[in-house]
Amino acid sequence: MIAQTFVRRRMAMWLGPAQVDESYIAHAALGRRRGIMLDVGAHHGASLAPFADDGWSIHAFEPDPANRAALESAFGGRRNITVIPAAVSDKAGEMPLYTNELSTGISSLTPFTAGHRSAMSVPVITLRDYLADAGITAVDFMKIDVEGFERNVLSGYDWNIKPEMIVLEFEDSKTAPLGYSWKDLADDLLDRDYEIMVSEWFPVERYGGIHQWRRLERYPTDLADADGWGNLIAATSIERLIPAARRAIRRYRLRRQIERVVRPR
Repeated sequence: MIAQTFVRRRMAMWLGPAQVDESYIAHAALGRRRGIMLDVGAHHGASLAPFADDGWSIHAFEPDPANRAALESAFGGRRNITVIPAAVSDKAGEMPLYTNELSTGISSLTPFTAGHRSAMSVPVITLRDYLADAGITAVDFMKIDVEGFERNVLSGYDWNIKPEMIVLEFEDSKTAPLGYSWKDLADDLLDRDYEIMVSEWFPVERYGGIHQWRRLERYPTDLADADGWGNLIAATSIERLIPAARRAIRRYRLRRQIERVVRPR
């Protein structure tokens, strides 16, 4: 058991996350430098971690108090990270925040499962207003994971400040009730002259469970499974994104092969 734990720790050091992580792909593609990141739906900070370690200026938006407490516990002492206690959409105001005991990762402004319950009212802001108030005139990377409100976040953004790269989640079961599909989201980005990779995962079996990554394809494309979900990786130039993605996938597959060998019988 000690040997297996040692191997897993070494794999994490050499091969990166145990799953394909689209934000880590973006980090590798953008290269080791300092920039400005907007993390919309920061949760506990997993996506911002490599950027924080490189000294990026990070603005992390997290409306859920429990998630925000974990985020601030992990990263709140860093001077390069600003945590904003608000949800983000296309209109400012207040909205109910719905939570589900199945997972801390599916707090949302819309109750997309039977287990969601209205937990509290939270402030809602737009990125357009935030950028103006904070005096931010350049954004290098934006990650959006807001459980269905991704298109609203984009609608409330100031596109005079165009990020070099964007990673945002899609899942039609969340967004169809809001009037849009994952392809609508991708087409919005195409219209803004982004090139797009679709990172598809197998359909969710249970929120809060372990999810399985499926494949990476360049858009336009169709999903291998209409019930699939995943992340769009949008870049102003796909030239550096493709090799970074291929390296991440090779490491993921190698890690899975090694884990099969060291897995306890």
